[in-house]
Amino acid sequence: MRSGVMSTITIIRLPLGPFRVNTYLVICRSTGQAAIIDPAGEPQTIIDALDRAAATPCLILNTHGHPDHVLANAALRAALAVPVWMHAEDSGFFADSPDIGDLEARTGLTVDTVADRLFADDERLQLGAATIRVLHTPGHTPGSCCFLVSGHLFTGDTLFVGDAGRTDLKGGSLDRLIRSIETRLMNLADDTRIWPGHDYGDRPGSTMGRERKENPYITDFILDS
Repeated sequence: MRSGVMSTITIIRLPLGPFRVNTYLVICRSTGQAAIIDPAGEPQTIIDALDRAAATPCLILNTHGHPDHVLANAALRAALAVPVWMHAEDSGFFADSPDIGDLEARTGLTVDTVADRLFADDERLQLGAATIRVLHTPGHTPGSCCFLVSGHLFTGDTLFVGDAGRTDLKGGSLDRLIRSIETRLMNLADDTRIWPGHDYGDRPGSTMGRERKENPYITDFILDS
């Protein structure tokens, strides 16, 4: 578990589940209200981390609907009475995924790919004194989103450290992914912190400035085009 304390929010990173997806707890420092981003399994671990931080969960946010990122949605919804949010284009889109049966057998959890509430591009969600801005970034999936809060960008599987999400799965599109990065992320400040859905790079996180210089999906597909 890695955590960082910022001026308005505290961020706790929890690599969870069979695929070690980065689940994030984003906690408003002034109110203790918390958002759970991509609950990837091990719901008790998430609940224990919230308890240690004395945080009150208010939102469950999914960057996209792939089963490995929503694995603990149902368990946490039931345990915490907190609604699950997802983009409309991904809610239920992966209900027929062949991975679901295997994940349920391996973890004992029920995979629910359908959200309680749907957000749209550029929607703002309040988390205490902090505001979470939803950026629709289709490409990895039709409803993939990034969440921007207090200078920190939670990118799910849209943008990794030195890489980007695969586009060969259902609903994926390389053209849409590149366009999303170019039109929604490239205008962010260099010091915007990047918190990806998987630790696939040489470090768990990055900055937009570093990715602009080193990520081949930006340098080769966008800046050199």
